[in-house]
Parts: sequence; structure tokens; C-alpha cells
Amino acid sequence: MQPPETWWRVQETAGRTMAAVRALGAGWFFAAFALLPAVGFPVSVFVLAAGPLFAPVIGLPAVLALAAASMATSMSISYGLSRYLLRPWVARLLAYLGYAIPVVPPGKRRIFVFLVRVTPGPPYVFQSFLLGLAGVPFRIYLLISWLTATANVVLLIVCGDALMKGRGEVALAAVAGVVAVVVVIRAVRRRMAAQAAANGEGGR
Repeated sequence: MQPPETWWRVQETAGRTMAAVRALGAGWFFAAFALLPAVGFPVSVFVLAAGPLFAPVIGLPAVLALAAASMATSMSISYGLSRYLLRPWVARLLAYLGYAIPVVPPGKRRIFVFLVRVTPGPPYVFQSFLLGLAGVPFRIYLLISWLTATANVVLLIVCGDALMKGRGEVALAAVAGVVAVVVVIRAVRRRMAAQAAANGEGGR
């Protein structure tokens, strides 16, 4: 099979798959977006697919609003599972995977949530479980988690939608936005680490 024919078949299969998922309706897609990442399904699958699948049908603003609502719902479910419903099992799972459950002083809770969400490595659902087990109040957990995660989600959806429409300049702007968010987060983390080190030395 020649490479051009292979590429054409891949495109055809992808197009049929997208059409089948789109035919199920945005409601089912965003319900799955809200539920599955709460128990460990990769959130990136929904983020990358949302724009190309449903922006042509319901419009990009509606996709962004539904994605933001799905993120909030998913985070809320993960928090409830780890804090209340499945706490012993989630604690054992995280301990098995090497995650220690910290004790967070009341004055450090906002900073702690922010650092957990912007630290690379732990999967999204494990971050949520860890924050729930740590006893962070729900309002602090949800507000900071949602703002931190949704900023990147919105930019990635805009980028994917722009690429599908051939709007390279919009896609580049969205990518630049993601890079800017990452740079700002790293700068904030470095500053917070330096302040923590200075406070530690000053307290000796």
C-alpha cells in the first residue's frame, strides 16, 4: 500500500469516527467529559477532541462553556470520592503509588492547591484525590483548581478548533497563550520556592 493511500485511509477512518461521535450528540460527550476524568480517564482526550467535534455544530463559545462546566463537575466528583465516599480505598491507592498525604496548615491551603495543580508529574485525577484527602476546603479546592486547569483547557480547545479550520494564526496565538501560562506558572513557583527558602533561613 502506497503512503498517500495509507494517509487517505487514515483520514477517512478519522472522519468516520468523528462523525459517529458527533452523531451521539454534545450532551453525551460532555457528560462523559464530566464523569470519566473524575475516575482516571485522561482528560486530554476530551480536551483535544471537543473543538474539532462540536465547534462546527454548537459553536466554539458553547464548547468552551461546556468544557469549563465539565471540568468543574469532574473536579467536584473526584473531591467527593476521595474526601468522603471512597476515602480508605483512595488513601491506600495513593500510598501504594508513593504519594504521601500531607497535613496542610489553614494558612497554606491556597498555595498548596496551586502548587499541586501546576506541578508536572502526577495525573490530573491523582492531584484531585490528594487534595481531597489533604482536607482542603471544597471552595478553595474548586476555585483554584478550576481556574488553573481551565485556562489551559480553553487555550487548547481554541488551538484544536483553529487547526481544523485552517486558521493558523489563531492556533499560533493559542499555543503562545499556553506557553505564556506555563512561563508564568514556573515563575510563580520559583518565586514561592525562594520565599519559602528565605523564610526557612530566617526562622533558624
